[in-house]
Amino acid sequence: GWRFDTEEKRVSMTRGHYRMISGVDRNLGRIVAHLKELGRADDTVVLLLGDNGYFLGERGLAGKWLIYEEAIRVPLIVCDPRVPADARGKLVDAMALNIDIGPTVLGLAGLETPAGYEGRSLEPWLTGRADEWRHDFLVEHHMDNELIAKHRGVRGERYVYSVFYEQEPPFEWLFDLESDPLELVNLAADPAHKDRLQELRDRTAALSGTAPAVPR
Repeated sequence: GWRFDTEEKRVSMTRGHYRMISGVDRNLGRIVAHLKELGRADDTVVLLLGDNGYFLGERGLAGKWLIYEEAIRVPLIVCDPRVPADARGKLVDAMALNIDIGPTVLGLAGLETPAGYEGRSLEPWLTGRADEWRHDFLVEHHMDNELIAKHRGVRGERYVYSVFYEQEPPFEWLFDLESDPLELVNLAADPAHKDRLQELRDRTAALSGTAPAVPR
């Protein structure tokens, strides 16, 4: 069996997951309270984020390995007490990645970001002064596991593409988040989307530095 194969196990695993999150919340509150006691709350930036999303039995899945939204979206909250009051409490719909955290922390500390870093500082978003930003990003899973097929793809602002490249022939996903936000309808075999499919094949190859898994 697996961790969500009975209702009893599903309830137990889900309760445990949310209990863990509640514990993180409580301890974050303790940290903030201690900063106030030390008189440092007004000059300390606090970042809260996760390393990956997690399936809680959705789609019959557990873990975090696929390009579905449940796995690739993570919380990111930045509290900077130096930000003007009218710029606080905003929800920013921008593609922030874990590779942005290093440049962000360095920037907030007044340090230069090394040239070899791939991410970008999120500082401009804190005050609403962001310049041109990314419109897509690469998602890869290359771990050797016979139960989880290797894949790579691109999550864009509207379309999501992934190819399971070791299968023969390679198997592809193409989802339209505008018309299908739950990613239930695979458009990869739909002739009406062949140009979009090819565009995302090429984009995946460019971002990953590999040849397209499906030849033209």
